[in-house]
Amino acid sequence: MTSATSSTGPCSWDIRTTREELAAGRISHVEHLDALLERLPVAERLGAVIAADPELTRAFGHALDRRETRGPLTGIPLAVKDIVDVAGFPTTGGTRALEHDVVGRDAAAVRSLRVAGALFPVKTNLHELSFGITSNNGCFGAVRHPENPALSPGGSSGGSAVAVAVGLVPAAIAADTGGSSRIPAALCGIVGFRPTLGRYPSSGVLPIAHSRDTIGPMARTVDDVVLLDALLAGEHPHGAPSPRHLPPLDEEDDGVLHGVRLGVPGLFLRDLEEGVDAVFGAALRALEAAGAELVEVDISQAWERATPAGMTIALHEFLPDVEAYLAARGTGPALEDLRAGIGSPDVRRIWEMAEVFRAADDDYRAALVERQAALRLYTGAIQAQGLTALVQPTCPLTARPVGDDETVELNGRRAPTFDTFTRHANLAGVLGTPGISLPAGRTAAGLPVGLELAGGPFSDAVLLDLARTVEALLQER
Repeated sequence: MTSATSSTGPCSWDIRTTREELAAGRISHVEHLDALLERLPVAERLGAVIAADPELTRAFGHALDRRETRGPLTGIPLAVKDIVDVAGFPTTGGTRALEHDVVGRDAAAVRSLRVAGALFPVKTNLHELSFGITSNNGCFGAVRHPENPALSPGGSSGGSAVAVAVGLVPAAIAADTGGSSRIPAALCGIVGFRPTLGRYPSSGVLPIAHSRDTIGPMARTVDDVVLLDALLAGEHPHGAPSPRHLPPLDEEDDGVLHGVRLGVPGLFLRDLEEGVDAVFGAALRALEAAGAELVEVDISQAWERATPAGMTIALHEFLPDVEAYLAARGTGPALEDLRAGIGSPDVRRIWEMAEVFRAADDDYRAALVERQAALRLYTGAIQAQGLTALVQPTCPLTARPVGDDETVELNGRRAPTFDTFTRHANLAGVLGTPGISLPAGRTAAGLPVGLELAGGPFSDAVLLDLARTVEALLQER
């Protein structure tokens, strides 16, 4: 068996490669799982894991080696962000009050993937209660960057991104409210996807806000995200590839993106870290060389209206939604117990703000109106120019030091951490539209930079198909 730590060993495989190796009999399920679990201490040292059950996973591996029936994810281990219920594990939400409350059934999303054959050996660390962007968790410790432990991997799904990046699992089931899967994916050099709101089932997930939250898959490749998306959405239960939605190529033009119009929001080209600017600029040139038509697009009015509305919505929905989740579980702590157990100062401040906003019904209704207006402006800008998608840097900066929870350095000054990291990704989180972050390259300092493709509501299939092509182009470059 190939060494788990080599560049070609199981820890570097994607789901498709793993399925091929298992089907060909070149590796058994037990050997594959053992190779991946060798990475568990690495992930634990980086603070990425809250709970793990390697022995149960190995037992499943032995059982799978004796089975003949196969699903599209048979024997594939997936990490799960610890806000998503997995039977037999507590769902801690990264907070102490929920640490010992084991849940008895899977979230709907986990159930779909388990039916497809997936295994769930680890629950991953996160920013406490998902309400933050650094994954510096005051209860379970900070999650650290897979390439430089002094840096943060981003959040709130930081542990999930690290688990994939270090080769513990080929993919993870995380979540995205305002960038929580796309931002850490960008900072760690993997793929992170946010679908159109409502595309995946949401029951059994500790929430922030029901009108913004969604499961957000993370993986090594776009192909793997396409497979997970199909299974989660119930569209392709056998993992068949989605149909191609890109415009057909002109016979006289070999550009793989010929006929694709990509909108470049000028709003998201301002005040970028120098390295991000350089990598993104090179990526745009590669897309243009492949035949894409780049069009400047103005979405500033949508962004200006959506940003404050999104925070009002999240703060108003947060406590009632958490209370409803706890009631549905039927056991364990009450809302006041969660409040008492918060270990992260920034999350405690947010909780206190949410207590005020919970009663702000008029502000909430006004924010919902503003969001709809912003969505109309956003989709109008896309449709007016006939755009296939928008293309933008996922984040305006690369990973920053652990502990930079309040401010970060950007272009010679200190800037607010949360607002800066979410500046680009948050719009899709407010509007409920899809976006996917792809590895675009690395800065001169060696840090990953993400490129995000974003679309209008229900453009998921087009976006994922486009992402496959763009991923290949960026890898070739």
